[in-house]
Amino acid sequence: MSDDKHERIRRRAYEIWEREGQTHGLHERHWDQATFEIENEDRSLGARPPAISGADVPAPAPQNSGKKRKRAAGQSDVEAAEALAMKTGITGDEAQDLIDRLGDDPLALDEAARSLRASEG
Repeated sequence: MSDDKHERIRRRAYEIWEREGQTHGLHERHWDQATFEIENEDRSLGARPPAISGADVPAPAPQNSGKKRKRAAGQSDVEAAEALAMKTGITGDEAQDLIDRLGDDPLALDEAARSLRASEG
């Protein structure tokens, strides 16, 4: 793996860790999710993007107050469900069901998936 890709994955894993409340002990899942996301981004772009510095990272997009967001370019329903399942520990079928019911709102999907997982455990 190139140093650039490794650094991008490291940064994404850190972002996931922060977004999920800085819970320790989940580093492997964060790394796997980051790897999955970076590889999907690279595939959807058709080429590896140039290296970015911390100053080049855009601020998070404002939430659309309940409106559905569009998926990342080239991301299919299956990929979105797979990413949600990996991130939250639910099955792919459960993830797809949540996406079908809730749309693409990442906060609502995360909350519903974690609630579903907690109710099963």
